[in-house]
Amino acid sequence: MIIAIGAATALYFFYDMLLTAVVSRCAFSVLIITVLGLAVRKHFPVVRYREEEAIERLKLFWIVFIIGMILAVLCIFIPSSAWPFTGFFVVLGAFSNPFLGLLGGCTLVSVAVVVTGSKAGILILYLICGSLGVAVFFPLKGELKIWRPLLITLLGLITCEMTGIILSSSNRISAEQFLLPGLNLIITGIILFAGLRIYALKVKYNLRDRYQILNDTEYYLLAQTREEDRLTYKHLIHTSYFTERIAGRLGLNVEALKCAGYYYRFCPLDPEERNEFFESEKFPEPVTEILTEYTDFIARRTKNKLNTRECAVLLFSHTIVLAVIALYDKNPDTDICIQIDKIVDAAFSRYEKAGVFSSSNLTYNDVTTMINIFKEDKLYYELLR
Repeated sequence: MIIAIGAATALYFFYDMLLTAVVSRCAFSVLIITVLGLAVRKHFPVVRYREEEAIERLKLFWIVFIIGMILAVLCIFIPSSAWPFTGFFVVLGAFSNPFLGLLGGCTLVSVAVVVTGSKAGILILYLICGSLGVAVFFPLKGELKIWRPLLITLLGLITCEMTGIILSSSNRISAEQFLLPGLNLIITGIILFAGLRIYALKVKYNLRDRYQILNDTEYYLLAQTREEDRLTYKHLIHTSYFTERIAGRLGLNVEALKCAGYYYRFCPLDPEERNEFFESEKFPEPVTEILTEYTDFIARRTKNKLNTRECAVLLFSHTIVLAVIALYDKNPDTDICIQIDKIVDAAFSRYEKAGVFSSSNLTYNDVTTMINIFKEDKLYYELLR
């Protein structure tokens, strides 16, 4: 709000505008920022993080937004074709979620448009480019690969800019008209790369350290289970092996699914106890989402349906490992190479008929890949004997 008032003052002095016009633009800017503030209070994903992590992310979100607001004020002196707001959509989304990133980016562009009195077409142009950036960058899962979405975002930006120049130009088009869009392209690329680099350092690498601790078989929960309950330990280890392999083939979060495979048997069914367990073990957000959905499914709170591919992979891996171990207990001399195809087909058929995967976004290709992984590694099942 202070920045918006500063922008109004700058308008009054540099644009020699009527005071009533300045006050109206200031008022609209304050209202736009207030809407974002209310949305952050309601939709910022605090409950998914540990308290320190949530505070850190919220702080980074507002730092990026304030930098964007200062830039929006400076847009008084910058031509609209050089406004580098596209990168802020993505960076704000990285430190919160795609919805708040989109709303935050729209807020910055709207304030710049209101303060400078630009046409609505400018707002539409940057809304299209920012929405494209959010669409191609998110969700940020596993390894942070930015080059392809970065290229698509910048290509969309330059396409919109050039289209606007060509359609709005009444004179002969010259090379000089494309200098500012080219500069915008460079600055937007720098903002995206720098912002996501900070995100990787502050968020991704911290998660990687936590995953290394949790996915170590010497972690106290796993080590204690190995000493006290060898059967459960064997079940967890082999379930995690399959979730990791399948996640890698399907392009899912490998570390999160591997971690979920290790600890799903420890997760309490009661929501309050489950949250206490998550807090005490400091599980990363992707793991808590998988385990929450899995325990809700086991406790029959989700109408016998899964909503994500990750949880479907965990359930299917758990089922196959359990079935093979049960088969060995019944007949230790059984030839698993003959039986495994029937076990896998029967397990999938049972879940398919029950409609368990109907809401999980699991494609036919995903199912085929999973089934092939379980069938092709027949010799591995000897480790379960």
